[in-house]
Amino acid sequence: MDIRQLEAFVAVMTIGSITGAAKLLERSQPAITRQIQELELGLGQALLHRHGPKVTPTELGYVLYEEAERIVNGVRRIQQHAHRAAPVPSPPLLVSATSALSLGVVAPALAACRPLLAAGKIELLSVRPEKVVRDVLHGMADLGVCSLPVDHQQICVHWVAEVPCKAVLPENHPLAAHEVVPIEALARERMIGMHNPHRLKQHIDTALRQAGAGAMQAEIETNSSMNAQALVRAGLGVAVLDPITLLGAPLVGLAYRDLDVRIPFHFGAISAQGKNLTAPALQLLEALRDHAAALDQCQLHDAQAMAGICLSPLSSPPTSAPGPSGRKAPPSS
Repeated sequence: MDIRQLEAFVAVMTIGSITGAAKLLERSQPAITRQIQELELGLGQALLHRHGPKVTPTELGYVLYEEAERIVNGVRRIQQHAHRAAPVPSPPLLVSATSALSLGVVAPALAACRPLLAAGKIELLSVRPEKVVRDVLHGMADLGVCSLPVDHQQICVHWVAEVPCKAVLPENHPLAAHEVVPIEALARERMIGMHNPHRLKQHIDTALRQAGAGAMQAEIETNSSMNAQALVRAGLGVAVLDPITLLGAPLVGLAYRDLDVRIPFHFGAISAQGKNLTAPALQLLEALRDHAAALDQCQLHDAQAMAGICLSPLSSPPTSAPGPSGRKAPPSS
């Protein structure tokens, strides 16, 4: 396996054809075909199904694509540095985060420490929570920001933030007239649910069962809180979502309301166990913690208590009062 083979594979996956990849890389079509075949021979499995000039990735092709893209981009950065006459700059700060946390936590934290990070490059990639952990484990990210729990021997969780979820409703929905929405009333509505059963969905189902409403039977499920907001705005139902997305990317036409039970959303910053973080990474880590602590009704916990906190039974205190930060909830749309 060599870098030209990986470049050919990434180009074909990106464009969708051998012809397009050849034009993109300024190579001949036979050269691209040969490089892909050599890569497949070395792996012992096919990466692409051929249909004339068009191709369809195999299951393995889909799995390897993101890793191959990261490797190709890394090699390109090395080549760019090697061809510069000036001294090699500091390596970029690589941050991997879920979409919601990229919008609502990472972006404002980066803005807060902008003067300290101005001298270096920052790469922020939005991926699934499981991919955040994988990126950190494999050295593809210096820092990760994702939902919890994360229980891995080689991962260091720096802190745990807990914030209460919100009801998300069309602004003209009858329940939007409530400052605090009863979870039982919400359960009688058509629900937009989150797809992963082992993260936020399990806390929502627990709250519904405790209210005597049974587990949520969502007619539509999605893996993105931004998608959920769009589906609610389209009139397809109501949702219970983490407040981070709502802060980072609120949508016009929606109302965000507290619930009469505290459904916790947990997130934190992670890095590889034993990794020596650079000064910019440490500055960003501190800014992430500060911004998380300032979120409305946020409770910041020590990482050692993660298992008990993230998997503990739900409580049902009033959620309309400001939390430890003293900040009021953002105005509803």
